[in-house]
Amino acid sequence: MAINLSFKGLENALRLMVPVIFLAFLFMLSVVALPIPQIGHIKPAYILMTIYYWSIFRPTLVPPWICFFVGLLLDLLSNLTPGVNAVIFTLVQWVVRDQRQFLMGQPYIVLWFVFAFVTACAHMMQWGMYGLAAGLQWAPLLPVGISMAATFLLFPVISLVLILIHRVLPETQRAYS
Repeated sequence: MAINLSFKGLENALRLMVPVIFLAFLFMLSVVALPIPQIGHIKPAYILMTIYYWSIFRPTLVPPWICFFVGLLLDLLSNLTPGVNAVIFTLVQWVVRDQRQFLMGQPYIVLWFVFAFVTACAHMMQWGMYGLAAGLQWAPLLPVGISMAATFLLFPVISLVLILIHRVLPETQRAYS
């Protein structure tokens, strides 16, 4: 693979850094819980949003190994059971990428509601795996439901930013399978 040192090559490299920088920003948000009065702390699944979006529209940006690594790092930095998010993020990437052709032709509202299903499955898997890891002691479902709802409701905002980032990406990279 030759390195392109032309201005166009440098511009394309810088453009490809935009989704990485945004993913890093969302990663930092994912480590911090949002305090909600009378409910407690919730963590919307920001990384899940990006994996879902890029798995449909730009799967080369989130290959399975990156999903696994980001999930493992999130688990370690959040002091959670190592590997749970890694497995969930990788599974989501595989399943969504497999349904990519179908999802690309759907209107946004369908993508949003499919994301709601993916979010519910991912949160319930996470809840179940954490309960198993804690010796068959499961946490209450209310915070999980609130986190699912927050993730679902924040998806349009995050996806709007992802759409804008997608428009900035180099044209030459759009021809992928």
